[in-house]
Amino acid sequence: MLKLTIPQTVLILSSLLLSACELGNNPSDEISPNYHLLSDCKKSEDADDAYIIDEALCGKISVFENRKSASGRKIDLNIMLLPATSPLVKPDPIFYLAGGPGQAAVDSGPSLFRLLKDVRRERDVILVDQRGTGESNSLACEFDISIRESMSITTKEFEEKQTEKLKSCLGEYDADPRLYTTPIAMDDLNEVREELGYGQINLYGISYGTRAALVYVRRHEASVRSMIIDSVVPLTMAIPKNVANDAQSAFERLLADCKAQAGCHEAYPDLHLHLQELVDRLTQHPEDVTVIHPRTGESITGSLDPLMIGRIIRGVLYDRTLSRLLPLAIEEAYKSNFQPLSTLGYAFGGGDDGLGMSMGMMSSVLCSEDMNLVLEPLDAMDFDNALYNTLNPICQFWPKGEIPDGYFNPVVSDVPTLITSGELDPITPPKYGFEAAETLSNSRHIIVEGIGHAVTPHGCIPKLMQEFLDELDPQNLDTTCTEKLKRMPFFTSFAGPLYSKDEAKQND
Repeated sequence: MLKLTIPQTVLILSSLLLSACELGNNPSDEISPNYHLLSDCKKSEDADDAYIIDEALCGKISVFENRKSASGRKIDLNIMLLPATSPLVKPDPIFYLAGGPGQAAVDSGPSLFRLLKDVRRERDVILVDQRGTGESNSLACEFDISIRESMSITTKEFEEKQTEKLKSCLGEYDADPRLYTTPIAMDDLNEVREELGYGQINLYGISYGTRAALVYVRRHEASVRSMIIDSVVPLTMAIPKNVANDAQSAFERLLADCKAQAGCHEAYPDLHLHLQELVDRLTQHPEDVTVIHPRTGESITGSLDPLMIGRIIRGVLYDRTLSRLLPLAIEEAYKSNFQPLSTLGYAFGGGDDGLGMSMGMMSSVLCSEDMNLVLEPLDAMDFDNALYNTLNPICQFWPKGEIPDGYFNPVVSDVPTLITSGELDPITPPKYGFEAAETLSNSRHIIVEGIGHAVTPHGCIPKLMQEFLDELDPQNLDTTCTEKLKRMPFFTSFAGPLYSKDEAKQND
């Protein structure tokens, strides 16, 4: 049941629809969802997103926690509607599905769609915090990050504290964690669609959000007009299985690209060897290091766990811009200057330790689903499987939900689908996009050479997304513009990259 108020915004939207009639548009072609069920959102404390949220509408929809019995406890799903920026609004909105699992769409969506102006010009965007995240009966379990950042404990000790904290949180939730799986959440999303009065919708997911989108298509295909899936997690991929090996592949690509780039190989001729020697050195003879916290300015002295080096590197590999700093940061750490590497570590939280995510929701999803398919961590040469190593002790006690038969079979559909993958992605490389495309008969897979994780906000991709949404013809997209998105030059010193003449011209 909806628990919402009627905003003045409805009057404005009504006048826009009347204006459309005067301009000769057929009112039946215009969008007429239940705007009157939504109210103005709370003011944002983030200055960058404030103007988007000021224009947005918010509300909550109550659904049964136990959808199968349709009885008992109800939970509120938190919703934000980002209105289209043109007065003529098409009737098929975009439903954005966030990553993680554990990320809240209402938290992350405004920043993302600030970069996707073309995409939301003629379509509303609907953000729904998946059950267990954000303000949708959150299963978040907050940790004292200062303990981790102080370098006073090892990674293993932190994970043990994290596990104990989750045991404590489990006893405090007003929730049944078995009911926070992906299939149930996608049935929630369909109920939101129905309550808001939409017919067909366009799904847009990034990372785990692509898994959610595929599950939605399997369960509610008739309501899906199109799908955009970026950094794909197909049902055939056991999420924690290849975390270390995929990171290793991405790192080896970085090493090869550094060797091939003018200036980088000259600056760091023994980069991989120096990384391995650094890890061995810290393993055999722990060193006290002093660094400055990049946010607080506090001087911190402690021991850098060698395991964290690989986790920091893996985290930075996600990001197209910051990954260009990795050779410099590794080489400086080898010389016992840990400031660049530690700064990157503070920025990324050191990998998959759940910072910024709802760890309870992540546990409900992955312990019930993918972790049942993985029997060992499969660590790689330079990386441990951080996700498996974090979740394995948690899944020993976490309540597990039921998963439908055939859940991990590929999703078969002819829904028009745009698939994007970053060639440099350390967690969802293009091979997973190919897996998904095999059974999506009306799909196009675009691989972008110079991007890591999350392709769609970069370069010309938003315009391709808009064209796809308008035409629903993935095969006819002209993707030559993506060829400009090459790997950015590596920093060869603190002054920046050393460009050759050709590279300088390319990066103008």
